[in-house]
Amino acid sequence: MLDEAARKRVALEYCRRINEGDVDGVLSLFADPPHVEDPVGDRTFTDRAAYRSHLAGLVAYGVHETPGAPVAALDGEHVALPIVAELRPEQVPQGKIVRISLIALMRIDASGLIRHMRVFSGHTDMSLHAMSDAAPSRHFRDFGNS
Repeated sequence: MLDEAARKRVALEYCRRINEGDVDGVLSLFADPPHVEDPVGDRTFTDRAAYRSHLAGLVAYGVHETPGAPVAALDGEHVALPIVAELRPEQVPQGKIVRISLIALMRIDASGLIRHMRVFSGHTDMSLHAMSDAAPSRHFRDFGNS
């Protein structure tokens, strides 16, 4: 069993790697096969290639995750991490970004790998913003929408 501080570091490392666009680095944090519900009630990924494709799509949309303070559970496995994610999918109008408030619940095994991740967010947790309101130094892809 990993101690609480180590589990929290794994959760924060997930955000760091996704922000760097390091898809393979993110995947290396997961046990094989991964079990990711992103978001809960919509999509579940249990195939490494499918989850890799999902991550690559997020990176292509310029995803940036700003983590809050991770909270460890007393069970020796779980960490809950509040995150504000910003991205610009191609269907979003030019000059706009989507901001999503979410909670990632990660079950991390004794070897430090994420065995199960559940991402909680709903329609009311998503909002459209001007790119000027985005996290500093983020570059979002221009899909040429007018």
